[in-house]
Amino acid sequence: MIKIVYGPKGFGKTKIMIDEVNKASSEARGNVVFISDKRFNTVNINFNVRCCCTEDYAIDNAQAFKGFINGLLAGNSDIEYVFIDGLKRIIGDNLRGGKLLFKAVRQLKKEYPNLKFVISVSAVKEDLPSYIAKYIG
Repeated sequence: MIKIVYGPKGFGKTKIMIDEVNKASSEARGNVVFISDKRFNTVNINFNVRCCCTEDYAIDNAQAFKGFINGLLAGNSDIEYVFIDGLKRIIGDNLRGGKLLFKAVRQLKKEYPNLKFVISVSAVKEDLPSYIAKYIG
């Protein structure tokens, strides 16, 4: 599963993500990871969730972020959910490298069939690139 949470800035995407993270942490058999560019988002998240702040790892583009996600999975194959809050902020405001990242996510889904991704993107539906829009359900 790849799920997209989208909407304009101020829409409440982070609140939606935090609610879904906490729900997943109570239902998941595997581990849950929440990735954001800001640490303040982690205050209301269940303590069983692994929270990662990309600021701590100097991640500022899709290639670096792809490596980061691969590293997480290499270190823990029991990860069931990966929540990514603020994709545009993490990889760059214009999503140029996003296509590369989504290709990597699709490949990871083949290697780890039970892995679920929930990704938030600050954009209205009409502005989402086709490689992201196809995951809106």
